[in-house]
Amino acid sequence: MKLFPAKPTRRQWILCGCVLGVLLAAGCVMMYRRACPTWHHRQVTVEIDELTLKSLESHTLIDPNGMTQETRILPPEGYTRTPAADDSFTAFLRQQPVYPSGSPIYYHNGTTRSSIGYGAVYTMDTGTADLQQCADSIIRLYSEYYWQQNRKDEIAFHTTSGFLLDYPSWQKGKRALVLGDFVTWLPMTLPDESYEQFQSYLMTVMRYAGTLSLTEESAPVSLTEAGVGDFFCKGGSPGHVVLIVDEAVNAEGKRCFLLGQGYMPAQSFHILCNTDTDPWYYADAIAFPFRADAYTFEETMLRRWGQGFE
Repeated sequence: MKLFPAKPTRRQWILCGCVLGVLLAAGCVMMYRRACPTWHHRQVTVEIDELTLKSLESHTLIDPNGMTQETRILPPEGYTRTPAADDSFTAFLRQQPVYPSGSPIYYHNGTTRSSIGYGAVYTMDTGTADLQQCADSIIRLYSEYYWQQNRKDEIAFHTTSGFLLDYPSWQKGKRALVLGDFVTWLPMTLPDESYEQFQSYLMTVMRYAGTLSLTEESAPVSLTEAGVGDFFCKGGSPGHVVLIVDEAVNAEGKRCFLLGQGYMPAQSFHILCNTDTDPWYYADAIAFPFRADAYTFEETMLRRWGQGFE
């Protein structure tokens, strides 16, 4: 009985080499496709649900004719929206288009869920991949603002493992090779400053960043100092994050906020409602632990990303 097989023939060596070559090529293709994703726009057919529309009748602060965040949701009696420069993040959010009143919340796969209990639904595209969830929606809004303001050098986010995915590197043709917690840039394409490649960059960030990385690149902020662009963040897998998207103040200096969120699976970013008839959250009524929609946040979970926004 032979302990070892016979010496491979030349034909067997060639066959083995071909198989290994095919496997290597397939691996390279898979790596390239993951490193260079393509954003596919999610087509949405707007459908008005009469039950949802009727539920908004008791909301005196929601104008069904408004088609932006600012025109859809009115400030409470005695309050006015805080002043905001035209190039501010606050103004950017106030001008975000929203779906018609009564529209549902749209998932990435084309299905929907009722928007009863929410103030408005952003038209911001989710794409067709299950990527743009809660933290990803905030990353998207920050990035879209910087893109609009031509401040593209400021677009940069850390992965959960701590690697900095900066958009300027992506523009130059570098792509992220990710092997577990190991991440590095590799030159893989020609420089490209198109919006399509910007969306591909966002897909990569959304895949490898989340509530944990947002927590690491932010710092606690007090409720008295908090403003638009700050967020309540519970880091975890899964965690959750809710963004302050607007602010109003009355003659006594009392403030109130609008809060917005994405969710999982990936779906339309939407504005929360504090009560059945009021979408605004009043600062002097917020006590920690603070509950917003389905999550409870501790005081240290109110945070400011980077240097914050004016």
